[in-house]
Amino acid sequence: MDLGLKDRVAIVTGGSKGLGRAEAEALAAEGAAIVVATAKSVREADQVVRDLQSRGSRAVSVQADVSQTADVQRLVETTLKTFGRLDILVNNAGTTGPHLNKPLVDLPEELWDFMLGNHLRSAFLCIKYAAPHMVKQGWGRIINTSSIHGRVGGRPSLGHYGAAKAGVIALTMTAARELGPKGVTANVIAPGFIGTEALRGSLAPPTLEKLQQQVPLGRIGEPAEVGRVVTFLASEAASFLNGAVVDINGGRLEYFF
Repeated sequence: MDLGLKDRVAIVTGGSKGLGRAEAEALAAEGAAIVVATAKSVREADQVVRDLQSRGSRAVSVQADVSQTADVQRLVETTLKTFGRLDILVNNAGTTGPHLNKPLVDLPEELWDFMLGNHLRSAFLCIKYAAPHMVKQGWGRIINTSSIHGRVGGRPSLGHYGAAKAGVIALTMTAARELGPKGVTANVIAPGFIGTEALRGSLAPPTLEKLQQQVPLGRIGEPAEVGRVVTFLASEAASFLNGAVVDINGGRLEYFF
């Protein structure tokens, strides 16, 4: 199937590793030019670009903290200057930061602000500054990243993360309503546990095994599987999907840990 992505231009935030890298690779494989945005992992982002270029894809990296207005503006401007257009925005960036597991009553306010800034504010800023260029050309795709925590609520000690990811879903719904009449769709993915290097490096094998047993498919997802869903949502094949939440969790709709 021709997904209609040849010569489209995509920004992938947090594209230097994990889900972002898989999304960048999947979009590039369909012919899109890729802007890999990263706040700190510059070396890794440059390697992603080299790998994509070695396969014949057009790609550049941009260092940008997408929770900061000036960085987002520069990211969009660099994309337009380099490739002349902007068609697809994949809001993947977001880190959990230090001291993740804190009950709400013990959660420092600065950690609450940090989490919402990384996940919700960053998605808002990227939409705010990228969408006008999509509207001008009458075509665009926005794919935001939520989580199973945004669907069912953060587990105990992850309330700030769950709230941020639920906010991403609500933000996407509004963007779909506002931008849909102008030719720009907005959808959101809600992954469960996906086997990124970060996940496998942070959880002990017995814990991973326990998680796999909770998934009806009997395994944790792979980054490439998320990349394929994002690529579909960015394509012409998804032209009537707007405001959709796509769960990528192998059927694991509850949260037990």
